[in-house]
Formats: sequence, structure tokens, C-alpha cells
Amino acid sequence: MIQTFYGLRQLPFGKDLPAEQLLPTAPFAECRQRLAYMRQRRGLMLLTGEPGTGKTAAVRAFVEPLPPSAHKVFYLPLATVSPLDFYLQLNDAFGGTPSHRKPTLFKNLHKAIQDWVTHAKTTPVLVLDELQYLPDKTLDELPALLNFKLDSLDPLLTILIAHPHFATRLRRPTFRNIDQRILLRYHMTPLDENETRTYIHHHLLRVGDRDDLFTDAACLALFNATGGVPRLLNNLCLTTLALGALEKKDSLSEDEVYRASQELEP
Repeated sequence: MIQTFYGLRQLPFGKDLPAEQLLPTAPFAECRQRLAYMRQRRGLMLLTGEPGTGKTAAVRAFVEPLPPSAHKVFYLPLATVSPLDFYLQLNDAFGGTPSHRKPTLFKNLHKAIQDWVTHAKTTPVLVLDELQYLPDKTLDELPALLNFKLDSLDPLLTILIAHPHFATRLRRPTFRNIDQRILLRYHMTPLDENETRTYIHHHLLRVGDRDDLFTDAACLALFNATGGVPRLLNNLCLTTLALGALEKKDSLSEDEVYRASQELEP
């Protein structure tokens, strides 16, 4: 309906954009620069941000262009897994010898990581997402997991992705061993008003020639309603477009944005 009425080649505001088509906003670009530094340095990086600010998208844009001959990416969206499940998932991802005993899994996992580095001449990139849900007992396994050769070597790049309160959680004395290992931290912020306008026009231009669908007042209303959070912005833009197509509105104003936002309220 949206595509037909507005003459668009495909539905805009999707989350499946190829990495090269993602808009390099200021927060996004700065995050990419820090990830590029960590690619050379390796070790542990913490990436935080409110839900929907684009943390995982920024990491995806970083890892997609990495040459597969030199890097092997492992992505694990962790939730409330136990220490044993944690090791089972990691060991399976890295191709370690299967086992159901935690000490054996730890040994096999370390060997698998070292094999990627030594024999395959590859830098493993481990992305652990949704860390804010990880139980304390499982989180406490990270220092041992990342300890290689008496803690003198960082053979892999590990990226921890979490909500902001995870950084506060790491300041507890019990997690000081993890917190001190973090080499670089970055907090992803929402878009500002100007970036929100650019973001809207960017998504519309890539699917058609109608970057004028939303008036300036509508763009401001979209920013005010979403706080510049890309995920919320995508949802509200699509709902506004659907409402406009139903009502045969060739141009979308702040009134359509307001009524669309009411439909999205729980």
C-alpha cells in the first residue's frame, strides 16, 4: 500500500540495510572509528546505548566489510544463559571439541581460539550482544575466558554490547576484574534534530525520489515523538506513511505524525 501510493521501489525505514547504505551519523561514525582502532589493538571494548540507538547496526557495519581471510566473526546474542550454556554456545561457535563438562569446554574453547589465530592466521572477532541480561555467575566467567598466556596476550577482539545500566553494573567490586580489562568504551546516543531530518530523507531517497514526503514540521514532530532513536523513528515513519496512504495524503504533516504516534502507544 505504501509503495504503490507513494511510488516507492520498496518499503523504506527497514532495519536490513546493507552496511554501505547505513547513514553515517555522528554517533555512528564515531563508533565505527573506535571499532576500527580496536581492530588493530584487539582486546575488550564495551558499547552501550539505549534500546534502538543502533549499537548492533554499527557493529554490523564494522564487521561486514572485514576481509574473511584475516577475520572470523562470531556473534552471540546472549540472554539469561548459565555458565555451562555460555561455554557450550561459545565452544560450538568456535568449532571446539564438544563436551558437556565446563572445565573441558573451557580448555577446548581456548584451544579453538588459539587455533584460529595460530594455524588459520585469523583474528577472531567475538560480539556478545544483550549483555545486560547475563546472570552474574555467567558474567563472572569473562576474565578467565579472555586470559591467554598468563594474561599477556589479546588474541581476539571482543565487543560487549549492552544497555547503559550494564556499565554501572560493572563498577561493582565483584566485577572489577572485568571492568579493568575494558580498553575502550563508547556510548551510542540518539540522533539530534538535524540528523533526524537527514535520516528520514536518506531512507526515502534510497527507495524513490520522494524525500519531500514529510514536511519540515512533520520531521520536527517525528524527532520530538521519538527522541531521535532510530528504531522508534523507523516505526513511527512507517505508521505515518501507512496512515497517509490510507487517507490519500500526498504530503505528511505533523498532524499525521501525531495521529500515527497515538496508534503506536500501548
